[in-house]
Amino acid sequence: MTKEQKQMKRYMTAIERRLNLPRDVKFRVMTDLQSAVAERREAGQTDEQIYADLGDAKTVAAELNEQMKEYAYTKSKWRWAALAAAVIAAVMLIFHGLIGLLAWLLNLTVNESSSLGIIGGADGPTAIFVTGVTATGSGDFSWIIWAMVLAMGILGWWKLGRIQKG
Repeated sequence: MTKEQKQMKRYMTAIERRLNLPRDVKFRVMTDLQSAVAERREAGQTDEQIYADLGDAKTVAAELNEQMKEYAYTKSKWRWAALAAAVIAAVMLIFHGLIGLLAWLLNLTVNESSSLGIIGGADGPTAIFVTGVTATGSGDFSWIIWAMVLAMGILGWWKLGRIQKG
């Protein structure tokens, strides 16, 4: 690949990256643009003349986006809610991780961190209070829920950023 071909490939890639269009429309537009460049080369224009006529990649992409605005993607306002859910889930996962690390460092188990309280008088116990996990061996699995919320938040942010008009 020659230096001119590499430069043209970078130019076309820069245009394609800036297009805010669905994949099939983007492919069609880029094919047409490459055909137009090939026709200009066959007509005797140099790459420098072609670049001067078309303009820089940012300008070309902006013009193509404007011409094809009925196909363009929009960004949903709900993507911010998805991002907020992802941030909250990440904070909660970090919190759960730190609490788990602290419990591991202090060598705490479920049985040791539970407590039992008996309230009563001289005639016998009147109430027994148990705190902690009631079923032995059933740990706290809320981190799985937070991990799913994090994954859904990230996926929602990504997918809601590219919604087709219509």
